[in-house]
Amino acid sequence: MGQSIRPSQYITTYGPGAILEGPNGPRVINNIAQSGILNYKSLDQLEIVDQRLSESLLQGAGIIRLPTNAELQVAESRAIYETKHFPEWSLCIKKNHNKLYRYNISRQIGCPDCGRFHNSYEGWQKSRREAIRFVVACPKGHLDDVNWGGLVKHKKKPCYPDFLIWKGGGGALKNVTIVCPDCDGEFNLGTAYATELDCTGRYPEMGNDRPGCDEPARMMQRGASNLRVGEIISSLTIPNRDTRLHQLLAHSSIINLIYTSEISSKEELLTKIKALVDRRRVQQNIYDEISRYDNSAIINAIADVCEPIDIQNELDYRVAEFNALQIAATRGAPLQVSSTPGSPPQFEVVRQDIKIFAGPNGRKLRITPVSRLRVVMVQTGYRRLDLVNGDIVSTVYHDGIKDWYPGVETFGEGIFIDLAPTEEIGTGHFAMSGKDYENWLIAFKDPEQYGVKSGVVDPEQLHPVFVWWHTLAHRLISSLSVDSGYSSASIRERVFIKFEDDRISGGVLLYTTQPGGDGTLGGLIGLVPEFNRVLNRVFRNVHTCSNDPLCGEEKFAPNKLNGAACYVCQFVSETSCEHRNMLLDRNLLMENLP
Repeated sequence: MGQSIRPSQYITTYGPGAILEGPNGPRVINNIAQSGILNYKSLDQLEIVDQRLSESLLQGAGIIRLPTNAELQVAESRAIYETKHFPEWSLCIKKNHNKLYRYNISRQIGCPDCGRFHNSYEGWQKSRREAIRFVVACPKGHLDDVNWGGLVKHKKKPCYPDFLIWKGGGGALKNVTIVCPDCDGEFNLGTAYATELDCTGRYPEMGNDRPGCDEPARMMQRGASNLRVGEIISSLTIPNRDTRLHQLLAHSSIINLIYTSEISSKEELLTKIKALVDRRRVQQNIYDEISRYDNSAIINAIADVCEPIDIQNELDYRVAEFNALQIAATRGAPLQVSSTPGSPPQFEVVRQDIKIFAGPNGRKLRITPVSRLRVVMVQTGYRRLDLVNGDIVSTVYHDGIKDWYPGVETFGEGIFIDLAPTEEIGTGHFAMSGKDYENWLIAFKDPEQYGVKSGVVDPEQLHPVFVWWHTLAHRLISSLSVDSGYSSASIRERVFIKFEDDRISGGVLLYTTQPGGDGTLGGLIGLVPEFNRVLNRVFRNVHTCSNDPLCGEEKFAPNKLNGAACYVCQFVSETSCEHRNMLLDRNLLMENLP
């Protein structure tokens, strides 16, 4: 029996290279090439379509989703994604045993004091239940078993014991000594834990090769939160590619057909798609679904998907989403209600539901409920140990033609918040002041002066307008969780900043989504008519934190990526914050209330 995880958990929390604690002990999740999921369904059947994301930030790569047991019509207890047991070493803690060993399945021997087992499976099960909790990893993403025998300072050469003796215990690692039973050589676990070790260069999710690595590794516990953190890109589905028809036409096989052919009618398109169906490159249900649309809708959608995607970097990508949200906050979206049965828009704002509320200093915030929202999240890789400067290990799968990244498609709702346009500043941000504002502005202009290396964070994220909106977003998440029916961990943020001539504007989208076409039930957007209650909670306690004066006295300074911010007043769940609880400053917000 395997351990069950949802496809969304695979993207946000686990993924290739993660250690999964299962009923039969810890296991490492294989990469897609060794997962076995393509034995059940083809790439064509598992593709998630997001043309804007694929053709820009993913540089032409496709997106593949994980199937579920229910979808494959197999028992929930059946493992459909291959993993391998890891770590291989075990510790028998039976009374007076205390043996560190690696189970030998051919000899059916593990802990020498436990003796032989009735069968190899029984011994293997015991070793998995007793898997050691320590592993070794390096910032380049490598992971391996601790070389326990190599750490021992053996008194004779060569010395290759079948097991080691674990002496001592208690709350501190320095109280544990590992002893060789053959030569009485030993080492202290606490010393080894704090010492740089040699890295083997192994990626267990890719195989057992150990090519070596020049980066020093360190011993750590397999459940540590920094052992693996995924690199995730998320994308909003926005006009003009926000309908189901656009997604169908952007299917990897169909979009290539559209790019290389002159298509002038529905019949011509269907003829070409039917040829792909016959060659089993497109599913029959996609052909049937496209055939239900009329000629004009298809021709207009073809024009949309053929429109060039001029996105150079992630800032451009976010600005496109920000523009779409601001247009929707002004005119609503879509401008015309779809007349196609069973095809609701995947980006919807009802103009009449938009509200405006004043902040503590009279500046007006525009609150825009987004009643329909589609979000695609893609895991492009992961980091180990050093979550800022560490190497990113890719989770890409190459099928011989193109790259594919694992992703998940979710639907739901959100609330977009920006400053209501005024004659004085238009859609820009109001003027800010204060020492904290000046610190962030200097860092934005000269990141290296503040110890922020290139690539650590995007330069625009150091601008005080971004920090202001990000800080406000975290306070809004905590406030929304009180009345919305969603926990704060279920509400995600997306912070926007746009530079346009001499004007800088920003905003934030707070949303909750889940897999499945129905999405959520309106718990967020239902709060918009009385959003003043949410804002009152946000600003009422902004001056205080139970960790004050320590928290309030913190200042953004060189080699720091936060100002006044802590787990009490500003930090939220890792699933909610796109920026790992960095780039926050309660003092900046407090000195520049809207």
